[in-house]
Amino acid sequence: MLRAVSTPDSSAPAEKPVLLPKSVTHFGLNSIALLIVLATMYGLRTHLLKVKDPMMALCAAVAIPVITFDVLILKVHKRSTTGIDWDRDFKPAWGRVGTKLLGFIATLAPFALAYWLFPEYNAPFYDPFYHLLRNFGPGLIAASVLYFTVVDGHMKQPYDSYWQLGRAVLGHKEDANGKEIANHYKGWLVKAFFFPLMFVWLNNSTNNVVHFDLSNANWNNLRLYDFLYDFIFFIDLLFTTVGYAACFKPLDTHIRTAEPSFLGWGVALFCYEPFFSGLFERQYVKYGGPYGFGGWPFLMAHTNLRWVWAFTIIALITIYVLATVAFGIRFSNLTHRGILTNGPYRFTKHPAYVSKNLSWWLASIPFVNMENWQLTIKHCLALFCINFMYFMRAKTEEWNLSRDPTYVQYALWMNEHGALRFIRNISFFGYKPFLYSPWPEGHHRKMPIIPSDYHWDESLGGKVEAPAPAAEEEKAASESEEKPAPEKT
Repeated sequence: MLRAVSTPDSSAPAEKPVLLPKSVTHFGLNSIALLIVLATMYGLRTHLLKVKDPMMALCAAVAIPVITFDVLILKVHKRSTTGIDWDRDFKPAWGRVGTKLLGFIATLAPFALAYWLFPEYNAPFYDPFYHLLRNFGPGLIAASVLYFTVVDGHMKQPYDSYWQLGRAVLGHKEDANGKEIANHYKGWLVKAFFFPLMFVWLNNSTNNVVHFDLSNANWNNLRLYDFLYDFIFFIDLLFTTVGYAACFKPLDTHIRTAEPSFLGWGVALFCYEPFFSGLFERQYVKYGGPYGFGGWPFLMAHTNLRWVWAFTIIALITIYVLATVAFGIRFSNLTHRGILTNGPYRFTKHPAYVSKNLSWWLASIPFVNMENWQLTIKHCLALFCINFMYFMRAKTEEWNLSRDPTYVQYALWMNEHGALRFIRNISFFGYKPFLYSPWPEGHHRKMPIIPSDYHWDESLGGKVEAPAPAAEEEKAASESEEKPAPEKT
């Protein structure tokens, strides 16, 4: 059950407007990487750039500039959230590093077993993923040893989940924190499920976009629209795939927390293969009409209007892909890897979900069926069901991210300043800060709560008094201080 946090007493200082917190990424810098990708794609399509593996070249066009800007300009490696102190003497404990590598093996083992065991992953569809593992596997193993050694030598608290898991494998279960291990495996489950899927889709999309034939494109057909539609989703897959691969503490792109609820996982997996087209779309939510908007007789008879319709769809999915670009190399479903507050996220908390769902209505036109009005209603209700699943994805993400006070501040700011602030007073649409609060016997419940240095007035999306800057700096300084490491062998 939800209960409101009590209003502070009258002696509290006057409320100040909540401020938009600083974003974990820089949209402008990530946009430069996007321009480099566009230039690389132009070179590939015009044969000015000849490489053996175009997809890897395009991945590098994202990863190299984003990492370079993040390190040199944003100084992400020096953030307290990395848990790393580069100024301290490099002193790795070799026994501890070995324990972490054992924990790393224990982490990967169940997912390797799943790839071998489940028929889904034995299908030819995943051949590009296995080809990647065969080509880069040995190098990744060597890089992992180096990574654990370097990071261990600079970590403020080196007894992380890898070490705890390694100790548990060695029979020292008392050294393992169950909640940390559970979050650790959930984070890896996200990567193990989504990375192969995104990588294969990216492989197929790259081949399609690089070799897409535009020679017959003209005003009387939608060939240009088809290319732009495929190309925009290619950009999305490109940034997404690099994001799943680039989870590193030194870059501050590591997973802080993974989605803790079964509901959150359920509504997310609903939207992806093999569950969506293999089960849900085919059996429950088939929303496509007899033809898409391109085959709608009304639009076919009005060419100019059809192009207006087409470019409206392109505009919507452009917003969608820019929301992915805003992540830089931090995107992954079901995880918290830092709070974004700029780019499209400056205007709404869920720009990708809003724009993509609207585009589906325009592209599939489920409301058009000249022959059977009952099918029209069925198709519209089916798409409404999908829209609702995305709405629940947004809500479960908010509940998870609200563990971070920065997100609470951001979402409350959006209540007052976001493009969709006019719906905040509608139940379920307005944001109230949620954190998981401990309950007896290890259970958890959700309740509205905000950081102790904010004041809540109990109104939906209410006014909040932000902490003074000096207090924020003092808090950050105290958090960055190195805590003594536990006396473990």
